[in-house]
Amino acid sequence: MKLTIGPYAVLFYREVFDVMARFAQYGPKEPESGGIILGKVIGAELHFTNLSTPTELDKRSRFNFERHRISAQAVIDYEFYASRGQKTYFGEWHTHPEDVPTPSQTDLVMIREQYQKNEKRVDFLFLLIRGLTQTYLGLQTGKRLTAEIRFANPPLFDKSSS
Repeated sequence: MKLTIGPYAVLFYREVFDVMARFAQYGPKEPESGGIILGKVIGAELHFTNLSTPTELDKRSRFNFERHRISAQAVIDYEFYASRGQKTYFGEWHTHPEDVPTPSQTDLVMIREQYQKNEKRVDFLFLLIRGLTQTYLGLQTGKRLTAEIRFANPPLFDKSSS
């Protein structure tokens, strides 16, 4: 799937949607899940190649997800070196137990702080939130989100038919 947000063309790899679908909060007791977005800059496109999944060190509840900084950094470092510097940190993702996800104040503060504090190899960070029927994508390029879009969740990929 390819989308445009702000000045960026973003290409989502299927694995990104598969991971988010695996952790969607359809059940009444399912906790929020999340991790980091990894990707590559290829020409003028940003390729969202994969997402990290929750670890034992992350804090999860029905309405909150807080990823563990050290375990996330280990994933970022591994992906960067394993890809010979091609894959890098593009932002954060998590789930919400609502049809049309809207970032909470906590989400907005988190992505702004990530943008300000982290050493980045790119001039942006993304906030990706998977709801029950739609997905939210926000673009952080400074002190605030500068662009936001929502789109329908793609259908699940049936691996048995491939």
